[in-house]
Amino acid sequence: MVTLSRIYNVVCAGNVLRADVDGHILMRAYLSGTPECKFGLNDKLVIDKSEKGMGDAVELDDCRFHQCVRLNEFDSTRTISFVPPDGEFELMR
Repeated sequence: MVTLSRIYNVVCAGNVLRADVDGHILMRAYLSGTPECKFGLNDKLVIDKSEKGMGDAVELDDCRFHQCVRLNEFDSTRTISFVPPDGEFELMR
């Protein structure tokens, strides 16, 4: 479940200049064993603030991941890879 609490749009002369979304990703998992799950957001993911203005890229600013996320894999492949715990948890904020 993806919950979007706020969506902001900056519009000038009828053109959207910037669109921001504030929210989190909730997961509910009841899987047997320890399967590895992967969650991709966009192939043009940008996190570094110095690279803003990259066109259609998704910019993540001040995001936090659940402890089950493999951060080193996210840094290298921009894929959220994790072994989910049983039950409901917040994957990303």
